[in-house]
Amino acid sequence: MFCPRCGTENDLKQGYCRQCGQSLTDVRLALQGAATESLAKLKSGAHVMNGGIATVAVFTLIAVIITLIGVLFGHPILGTIAMINALLGVLIGLPLVMVGKMRVRQAARLLSSSPERRALDAERRNEAITSGPQSDFNRLAPGSVTENTTLDLKGRRKV
Repeated sequence: MFCPRCGTENDLKQGYCRQCGQSLTDVRLALQGAATESLAKLKSGAHVMNGGIATVAVFTLIAVIITLIGVLFGHPILGTIAMINALLGVLIGLPLVMVGKMRVRQAARLLSSSPERRALDAERRNEAITSGPQSDFNRLAPGSVTENTTLDLKGRRKV
C-alpha cells in the first residue's frame, strides 16, 4: 500500500508510513472496503433500533387506549388485554432494540479510526463544549485544574 502523503510503499500490516509517519489506517480500511461496510451496518443498526423503539411505543399506546376504554365502559377484562398487549410490545420491540444496538456497536468499532468516526466524535465534543451547564464553567475557569495544587516542600524540615 502507498502512503497518501508522500507516496512511499508500505507493508499492509504497518499502521504508519515508514517515511513520513502518516497514519495508514484509513488507507487499509479503504482497501478492505470496511468503511463502506461499517457505514451500512451503522445505518441498518439505527433503523432496526428505531423500529424496536417504535414497536414498543405503539404497543404501549394501544395498551393505554384499551385500558381507558375498559375504565370508561366498566369492562375489567380490557385491562388484562391491555397488559398482554404491552407485554407483547416489549417482547417484540426489546430484541429489535438490542440487535440494533449490537449492529451500531460493531460498526462503531470498525469505524473507530476512520475519518468519518473522527468527524462524528469532533462534532459531539463541540456540542458538549458549547452547550449545557459545563459550558459556563469552561468559560469561567481558565488554566489547568492542577495549576494551584502543588505543595511547596522546600521550606519544610523533617521532624
